[in-house]
Amino acid sequence: MFNQMPIHSLRTTAFVFSILWQSQFAMSAEVRVRFNRDIRPILANHCYQCHGPDSQARQSGLRLDMREQALAAAESGDIAIIPGQPENSLLIQRILAHDETTVMPPAEINKPLTQQQKDLLTRWIKEGAEYESHWSYLAPERPARSTVQQQNWAKNEIDFFVLARLEQEDLQPSPTADLTTLIRRLSLDLTGLPPSPTDADAFVREMTDAAQTDQGNSSSTPEPSATSSSDDTYLRWVNRFLDSPHYGERMAIDWLDAARFADTNGYQVDRDRQMFLWRDWVINAFNTNMPFDQFTIEQIAGDLLPDATLPQKIATGFHRNHMLNEEGGIIPEEFLAEYCADRVETTATVWLGQTFNCTRCHDHKFDPFTQNDYYSLYAFFHNVTEKGIGDYGKDIRKNSPPFLNLATPEQEAMLASLKTQQTAAQQSITTIDGQLKAEQPMWEQRLQESMAVAAKNDSTESENSENADTALPDDIVTVLGKSENDRSEVEKKKLTDFHQFSHPERKAVVERITSLAKQIENADKLMFTALVMEELPQPRETSILIRGVYSARGEVVTAATPASLPVMATDLPRNRLGLARWLVDPANPLTARVTVNRLWQSIFGVGLVRTSEDFGTQGEAPSHPELLDWLADEFIHSGWDVKHMLRLIVSSATYRQSSRLTPLLHERDPENRLLARGPRFRLQAEFLRDQALVASGLLVTKIGGPSVKSYHPPGLYEQVTAGSGTDVYVEGTGEDLHRRSMYSYWKRSVPNPAMLAFDAPFRETCTLRRTRTNTPLQALNLMNDPTYLEAARFLAGRMLTESEPDLPSQLAYGFRLVLSRSPEPAEIEVLTSAYDRSQNDFCSDPAAATELLAIGALRSPENFDPIQLAAMTVVASTILNLDEAVMKE
Repeated sequence: MFNQMPIHSLRTTAFVFSILWQSQFAMSAEVRVRFNRDIRPILANHCYQCHGPDSQARQSGLRLDMREQALAAAESGDIAIIPGQPENSLLIQRILAHDETTVMPPAEINKPLTQQQKDLLTRWIKEGAEYESHWSYLAPERPARSTVQQQNWAKNEIDFFVLARLEQEDLQPSPTADLTTLIRRLSLDLTGLPPSPTDADAFVREMTDAAQTDQGNSSSTPEPSATSSSDDTYLRWVNRFLDSPHYGERMAIDWLDAARFADTNGYQVDRDRQMFLWRDWVINAFNTNMPFDQFTIEQIAGDLLPDATLPQKIATGFHRNHMLNEEGGIIPEEFLAEYCADRVETTATVWLGQTFNCTRCHDHKFDPFTQNDYYSLYAFFHNVTEKGIGDYGKDIRKNSPPFLNLATPEQEAMLASLKTQQTAAQQSITTIDGQLKAEQPMWEQRLQESMAVAAKNDSTESENSENADTALPDDIVTVLGKSENDRSEVEKKKLTDFHQFSHPERKAVVERITSLAKQIENADKLMFTALVMEELPQPRETSILIRGVYSARGEVVTAATPASLPVMATDLPRNRLGLARWLVDPANPLTARVTVNRLWQSIFGVGLVRTSEDFGTQGEAPSHPELLDWLADEFIHSGWDVKHMLRLIVSSATYRQSSRLTPLLHERDPENRLLARGPRFRLQAEFLRDQALVASGLLVTKIGGPSVKSYHPPGLYEQVTAGSGTDVYVEGTGEDLHRRSMYSYWKRSVPNPAMLAFDAPFRETCTLRRTRTNTPLQALNLMNDPTYLEAARFLAGRMLTESEPDLPSQLAYGFRLVLSRSPEPAEIEVLTSAYDRSQNDFCSDPAAATELLAIGALRSPENFDPIQLAAMTVVASTILNLDEAVMKE
């Protein structure tokens, strides 16, 4: 805390300050200190915890994130910052102090300042201590084109910003990537799938022809950024991928992470839910290039639009993707608060790039958001007709209200007919049972007479008995042999049950009831529901929850947007629809920036702002701030056109660069933040699996539909779910095993471990940026998972049947199916050795070949030689495991 400093400390500080001041003259020629660039990161990391926005945590009455308060007297009467007078500013005196009781930051928080940071703070105050609003809270302005020396390198505006930064750093852009690398990069980025060899060949041929045309038409003074035949050809291929139905699937994968999509409710019960119709809506929205503002409005408030359509209502499933607790004994009010909090935090993260979860319990310690802001946003989501605990009633349809029943009229009519028949059959049973009860004495008498005759004739069956065709069970014979008074109640019931269950007409009706129940169950499975948002007729009252505790109600608040951001227009309704329209209002400085940053991240692997989930003071500043603002402005003025933005990004010379990391770039820019080379990073989990299925020819390209259960480690699911009858993993069959990975069933308590190994999130909360790890488990998965071994076997089959019969041709074909390029002679040599070695091993151990070829549910044609197929399977698996195969080059 900034308390009164002891005299001896002040004297020490004055001495240190005089020495420090001398060094300032040597730095006088340097660039002026900037608050956002130089000072805010220091204050945010070292000071805001105690002297920032959080009023509850603030010490000594000193607030350093706002200039007027930093320049005012603290509780001690001292002034922390006196512009132009660092020697008289308490801030400088305290950071230069040596006494442990007075030095700032305090030793106990373990965040000491470096000498460079102290120098910067001193220079900043000397230069006037000017503040700036945090960059992300300022409306983006369209910057002018940067002046660059190599104008002819640029393909579009993006390149001028990138090149200006490279020239500033005295770096050169990398050469254009080779064409096979480029086509594979494009296909993976825009569809999530690798190109076919046919497409790769066509792209290389067309681009080569176009380059020759350009060379013939070249002039001595080409216009900057002039279009060329090569650019036009390239753009046609970009548009082809953007128009692919698989584009929507690729884009949806990232959105499912943001939306915390799963096929189950989470928590301990983790019951299945039906959410695939919302996923289908997302895929279709991307494929039809729905403007992002409309995409936003329909997902947050589609049900509140005038004359809302069925798809618009389904779209609101975005905010029903949260987890839902069904455990016995929970307090519904508590978990309703959890669901509302989830919606606040997800909305703030996805559209605003802000860490609003911090403000659930107190004012934000680093950013200008208060607890009042949190619960004012909370109020927008507090009016849903939802209970805090799963509410299924008698009609278990895999969803808890509110939901839409999406059965067709024909399905409804069929189900009603089956239920009518079921009711009639049950009534028949009641009638028959009444008749049989009346006939019970006569029936028993007939059986006893038959038994007497049988005993007299020394025969096990009586020709005149109604049981002549079937011997009576011993226990029934025993009961019939007793008088009625000697029979126990259990024996009487046993006799009655036998009479009923053996009656031919009753047996037929029971069989019909069983059949109808099965038909009703199957019909019900065909009728889908969709979780949606729905408003209460009378809004719930919303209060600030003290420390976030559901039952500790404080001040009542009304729905409103954060006070530090542009105000919500007065003509907007104070409900979810108004909130959605405010989010995509061009005056909102965050939404466009946050969204284009994630689009950039999807292509380059990292956003211009690395912390795509945090555009606040604790997040990382943009590597190219002017480019980010230009993209945001372009996004808005394009009509929020997502395909337009992706087209710009992948058409840029920046994107087309080789990804080769030279020694110079390794030293100067190892993480490629300056964009001096093309993107190179490991493919995400879904892309890796889908690539193997495509190369093998197994991928089922059907779009949409319910989730499917792909291969899963035996027993793992049951260990987690306790193995109850309904919690057994039933692996899919046929097409289900080879659908795109995004359709794989996602149980929150037991996600697919193959996906988790490659950093797929658990989907319990919103995720905007996947981690990218490198572990031995990943290699083990690629070499042993049934999906990859089965894919390797069918890839081997393609290599043996779809290419020329010689081994080098077969190996080259497999190489091209996975990597799009032809192998080098040295690579063929290595693969040939691998094939020969494997073939020799399997000749010595044919059982091992049989065992390898048995992995996976789908069998290979019988005309293959098992030794040859097994050896080629090993080679195919090797290709799928290559570093180049698991990376986007």
